[in-house]
Amino acid sequence: MFIGSQGRFSTDLDFTGLEEHDHEDVILEMMRAFEEPFQGIKFDIPGEGYYKTVDGISWGVNPTYSHEWNKSAESEIRLQISRRETPTLKPEPRPQLEQSYFKFLPFARAEINCLRLPEILAEKIRACYQRAKPRDVYDLGVFATKPLNQSLIRRLVVLKLWQARDVFEPDRFLQKFSDSKAFDWDDLKQLIRKNQPLDPATLVADCLRGYSFLEKLTPEETSLTKDRHQREQALWEKLRDSCTLMAENLF
Repeated sequence: MFIGSQGRFSTDLDFTGLEEHDHEDVILEMMRAFEEPFQGIKFDIPGEGYYKTVDGISWGVNPTYSHEWNKSAESEIRLQISRRETPTLKPEPRPQLEQSYFKFLPFARAEINCLRLPEILAEKIRACYQRAKPRDVYDLGVFATKPLNQSLIRRLVVLKLWQARDVFEPDRFLQKFSDSKAFDWDDLKQLIRKNQPLDPATLVADCLRGYSFLEKLTPEETSLTKDRHQREQALWEKLRDSCTLMAENLF
């Protein structure tokens, strides 16, 4: 939705639930929608093709599909739906970026309700902070050299780690980029085009430089980063509400 075919391949489709819902009801609706083939493609949801996480706040479903030259129905689409938290910024509808094959499609491309880019990057920074996957570094590297709403992204990162009951230490995050050998780059090579050069040293250097603004915490943001037990509810609400104004350049 933001970088099209220039990005890495994603092995699943991630969604955020905006409203309370029963995942079994949604799956039943999907089953009804999949009863008839679409453009010659037949979909199915096997009995074991859906699951709910142990904590109950996320679920997934893996519909299979088959068509004229893929009749085995062994191929699947992995959908994951998170109900962990409500987006801080109001999502926005975005058209799919133009792809060369779109002109052959017998239907119009759709607009899709998306998280805003600052929130996507804040989510990615949180993921990179809490784990060590080269795909996170690669995704961040795509935007590390582009103009960003730095103050908004920084505040969103603070809010999201507070919501996860984690302490955000900018130095600890940036330290991840001090050694490119700390990541399993072979895992990433399977997800990018063969003609795309992969230079880990340049990638981590771009991230180190491009996200150094995360160190410039305001006094209020610093206070929230130290509130692991979520006692500063009023401060969290104040900073959360300010993000909408920051997104509209009104703050």
